[in-house]
Amino acid sequence: MLKTRPPIITVLGHVDHGKTTLLDYLRKTKVQASEAGGITQHIGAYQIKYEDKPITFIDTPGHAAFNEMRQRGAQITDIVILVISAKDGVQPQTVESIKYIKEADVPCIVAINKIDLAGADPTAVKTQLTENEMVVQEYGGDVDTVEISALKGKGIDELLENVLTLAELLELKADDEVPLKAVVIESTKDQHKGPIARVIVQEGTLRLKQELIVDGIKGRVKSLVNESGQQLQTVQPGEPAEILGLNDVPEVGSIIKEANVEYPKEKELDEKQESEKSSWDDIDVDLLLGDKEKLNLIVKADVKGTLEAITQALDEETIELVDASVGLLTEGDLEMAQATNSVIVVFGQKIPAKLKKMAKLMQVPVKQYDVIYHLLEDLEEQMLKLMDPHYGEVELGRAEILQVFDFDGRKIAGIRIITGEINRHDKLYLKRDDKIIARPAITSMKHGKDSIEIVKAKGEAGLAFKNKSLDFKKGDIIVAYKKEV
Repeated sequence: MLKTRPPIITVLGHVDHGKTTLLDYLRKTKVQASEAGGITQHIGAYQIKYEDKPITFIDTPGHAAFNEMRQRGAQITDIVILVISAKDGVQPQTVESIKYIKEADVPCIVAINKIDLAGADPTAVKTQLTENEMVVQEYGGDVDTVEISALKGKGIDELLENVLTLAELLELKADDEVPLKAVVIESTKDQHKGPIARVIVQEGTLRLKQELIVDGIKGRVKSLVNESGQQLQTVQPGEPAEILGLNDVPEVGSIIKEANVEYPKEKELDEKQESEKSSWDDIDVDLLLGDKEKLNLIVKADVKGTLEAITQALDEETIELVDASVGLLTEGDLEMAQATNSVIVVFGQKIPAKLKKMAKLMQVPVKQYDVIYHLLEDLEEQMLKLMDPHYGEVELGRAEILQVFDFDGRKIAGIRIITGEINRHDKLYLKRDDKIIARPAITSMKHGKDSIEIVKAKGEAGLAFKNKSLDFKKGDIIVAYKKEV
């Protein structure tokens, strides 16, 4: 069952800008005294409580561990706090941190530290951030900034309030009843205790005496300890712990799982990437149109020249331009799109992870482009589809679904070709009652046990589709087509 879990925070920044001072202050003041006297040992992460809500901080040497976990696909950090000295401003390691944050596509809060020192200039820091493509909210961007003194504790409450607000917006949830997944954030070998793995649980529950496996290393949990030195019976999602009992030392960023437990198959990387591409095929245009004759559109561009090129290319008979502006996508744009049933097109800028999640929750279609002619081509195609849904298409083949059966845990469509032919790589429509209900993609085509690439008139085949939850049934029609050049 999905439950709200604590946000997991990583602190990054240039050396001597106050990362360690901030973490030390949080340890001393925000860990409940009742918890065995606060922090008593280093386990790579610890939890604080603010407004009675837990927050997990990864207490590791910033960049190295953060990058290593990210490279291994262990995207464990929910929010990054980027610490920058108000006196020294953006430095080489700050730029490096910004690069990591952008590559990991993780929300960020900037803590402008040392504001109590002579020569502190928070405004200069905000300007430098803009020059490094991290635009703060005051300048029309989406990055929160908080001015703090980690040494004296000034602004720390406001920083933590911002963390909780952002965490609430991200709606962080995990299931503690599914098979265990825990990420190794630190590991070592103690001459007395043996291999030690310090972890944060992502899913499921970590328990004493549990049989574990990680990258071929096996073991049985002999001891679970938190940062306060307390022996634990269980560890829930979002919580850190130290594990004793593995036969060897696992790599940082590796995933610990339960041994002898069958896990759902991970999606192939190319399938995941394919689903993240900017495509209009997943937009239900009929739903967006409703009773209207035009498709509502909101455009956000990086510069005025591009914005003008996009808006001038729109056909007024098929597209209603709700809003067009230069600047980063904002929550206000999403709210406007939701209220007006609009599609948002973003050009030349990255969409922050928190806004992607918001758009998904609000069911607002957002399409991002970096190449102007790709955007204009797609818009032209959508306008032509609104005038004629089959404009420029040539039908290659048509098949009827004669039977639906299950094989290896997924639905298979048994088809017979009515006219023409269908190739495994063709573009397809799935039609029911002469209405297009989906645009499926074939992942495998078989005749008996043999894989085939093409099936011709009156031939039969079994088709598996990329979308495993695709709704199809006996009597549906599959149409293969191509675009005229």
